[in-house]
Amino acid sequence: MESVLSKIGLTKNEINVYTTLLKLGNALAGEITSYSGIHRRNVYDAIERLIEKGLVSFVIINNRKWFKAADPSRLLVVLDEQKRRIDNVKISIEQIIPQLKALPIIKEKQDVLYFKGKEGLKTVYEDILATGQSYIGYGPGVHIDSLLKAYFKDYVRRRIKKNMGFRMIWDEHSRGKYFTKTPLVESRFLPNDVCSHAALRIYGNKVAIMLLSEEQPLAVVLENKAIADGYRKYFEVMWRAAKP
Repeated sequence: MESVLSKIGLTKNEINVYTTLLKLGNALAGEITSYSGIHRRNVYDAIERLIEKGLVSFVIINNRKWFKAADPSRLLVVLDEQKRRIDNVKISIEQIIPQLKALPIIKEKQDVLYFKGKEGLKTVYEDILATGQSYIGYGPGVHIDSLLKAYFKDYVRRRIKKNMGFRMIWDEHSRGKYFTKTPLVESRFLPNDVCSHAALRIYGNKVAIMLLSEEQPLAVVLENKAIADGYRKYFEVMWRAAKP
């Protein structure tokens, strides 16, 4: 019960006080303290918050405050009120997003980004997809497929859907694998002994250098046109040396 009630924003003390009042009916603060085991000061704090939420009411009899829990159906009203507030906040956020995007950039854009772990590799692949343009690269395909599994297959599907072609130099271990024969890909191969867990992707003005290690995959993305153009020339030399 506590885990459910906490989802609508009630604290542990609020839940304890509310359920205690449901059991006691009308009760004084001292009775709630005795029955719930919560410190008297904390009981008052919880009661105040519950009153604000409409979950507790009180009546004064002979100068003493008697508290009563609202019917549990009130919890649904509280939830609906929270939903309306969230919807209003969402509308407000949507309205200011253009203003936030239009804020002037004070610091220069970082041209080197570091990504760690499998999720970091996925971020790089999403960045490649976002360009919607053809690209080039080299590296061991079997390691990518093993590391990213279902994500990599989905990436290939989305790349084809976006009509993004690419030229890729794989290691011989990758020859015959599905990812070397998908639509819009032109594959060539280098001997296994000159390949490693390192991989490269050149797209737009960016170069992604990836380490496809099962223990600690990582990627470094450099955004610099001159560097990207330099790596493209290096790729062409490798492309001519690789075997179809």
